[in-house]
Amino acid sequence: MLAAGASTRMGRPKALLPWGRAPLVRHQANVLRARPEIARLVVVLGHRAADAAAALDGADVRTVVNPDYRQGRATSLAAGARALADGPAASVIVVNVDQPLDAQVLCALLDAWRASPRALLRPTWQGRSGHPLVVPADLTPELRAVDDAAQGLRAVVMRHRARLRSVPVESALAAANLNTPEAFAAAAARHAPTV
Repeated sequence: MLAAGASTRMGRPKALLPWGRAPLVRHQANVLRARPEIARLVVVLGHRAADAAAALDGADVRTVVNPDYRQGRATSLAAGARALADGPAASVIVVNVDQPLDAQVLCALLDAWRASPRALLRPTWQGRSGHPLVVPADLTPELRAVDDAAQGLRAVVMRHRARLRSVPVESALAAANLNTPEAFAAAAARHAPTV
């Protein structure tokens, strides 16, 4: 999970925004850790790392601080991928902290991954491409080398676009981009859990 950015357009750290009764970073961790298929969860922190780490207190996650987060999102993706390098090769779900997960979307992606473990998988909602992205195990080494100058994750997807598969889902959250306080408030009012 990439949670290192400074959230300049939002005006406050997205990782700490309330989503239901938890900060968004904790909501994301809870949804991911509820799935037994997800063996490890690495959360990449940067801006206000101590506050985000405190929001994750007690969660079964590994946090990694990216000192280079101001240089772009790809530095956080590479840091997270490197933190996974100490275990067996595995597929990676690339989750952004500011794109709230819907458990049904995650379930649909995991079902598709079991059926096609060598595919790059992304959810689509009403024809719009969404998130998160599932990167197959054999491509995860490429994640360790991404950089923003070379278009980061987009470059990996473009190199392997023949393997890209869309997974239709029912949740608008799969295609949401919550970069402003207004967009976030509208999405939270409609989709955030109430219990």
